[in-house]
Amino acid sequence: MSGWLSRRMVERGIIKEEEQEIYQFGIRNGMIILLNVLTAFLIGLVTEKLLIVAVFTVSFMVLRSYTGGYHSDSRIFCYIGSNLVLFIPVYTQSLFVKTEDSILCILLAIAVSIIMIFSPMHSKNRKLDQAEQKHFGRRARVITVVQLIILGILWYGGVTSYTYAIYSSICITAVFMLIGKGQLWLQAHIE
Repeated sequence: MSGWLSRRMVERGIIKEEEQEIYQFGIRNGMIILLNVLTAFLIGLVTEKLLIVAVFTVSFMVLRSYTGGYHSDSRIFCYIGSNLVLFIPVYTQSLFVKTEDSILCILLAIAVSIIMIFSPMHSKNRKLDQAEQKHFGRRARVITVVQLIILGILWYGGVTSYTYAIYSSICITAVFMLIGKGQLWLQAHIE
């Protein structure tokens, strides 16, 4: 469909033929993002936790955009995995509530440390240059601090479900970073 749309744009003179490939790429990615947002919306409706899913999705997407970490080569696996992750803040919140605050703080400190130390991460498909590392690293750290402030305010205010949505997005981001680090290590030592 992205190929068809980009060809139609060339035919109508909206874009130049040499720009078709980049527009096709952008259209395809936009459609994937739209599909993920619609699926998240449906998961939120079906689980009757729309706002929790929305808070988690925004927190996760914003942070993950700058941290890097594991990325699947398969679009299907990426789509399925990304949407399965949405069930974590919906169905594991009771564990959060039952866990001692000191344990939660230790786990959060570990996750934040991973993000602060390793952001941004290269992926096997794209190596960041020095300027990109500085830019993405700074953004990842600022976003993490802002999310921690929001998390603290929500936690202090007793808004457990939204607190956990942000908490889990930070922790899952750190896990994806560790998996990505392992993936890069394996790639470097196997190839």
